[in-house]
Amino acid sequence: MPDSNKLQSAEYEFSGENFCLMRETVQDEAYVLYMEDSGKWAEMNWQGYFEDGDIDTLKMIEEITNNIIALDDWLPDSQMPSKPFAYYEEGHIYSFWNQKIEKTVEVEASCLDEASNIMFGDGEYDPNNWKLILIDQEPITQV
Repeated sequence: MPDSNKLQSAEYEFSGENFCLMRETVQDEAYVLYMEDSGKWAEMNWQGYFEDGDIDTLKMIEEITNNIIALDDWLPDSQMPSKPFAYYEEGHIYSFWNQKIEKTVEVEASCLDEASNIMFGDGEYDPNNWKLILIDQEPITQV
């Protein structure tokens, strides 16, 4: 079997961070940019940045992608992937309600402890004024 698919680029350093491109085939011009995160490759999802209107990050993704393509330095199959992939669990949406000010705040987290830390950890919100009312748009039932 030939060792010539070359579907992952060599690592590319940009602003102190390591990046690489991946593609499905050598002919494929649809590249996916990954950034090293704790020794693993995490996908840089341009769609999320686009939806958030983060133009600076989109420009950075485009610049890094173009630079890596221009270098044309791809790893042999035997060296792929150079790091394991980071897989992130999809979170749940926790909805907190404040009756005094009639406001709902939604927090995305993998568990209630994490949602509570996100919601109340920085002291912006007082936990005594907020009640968890929904998880993934489903009402909380009392036991």
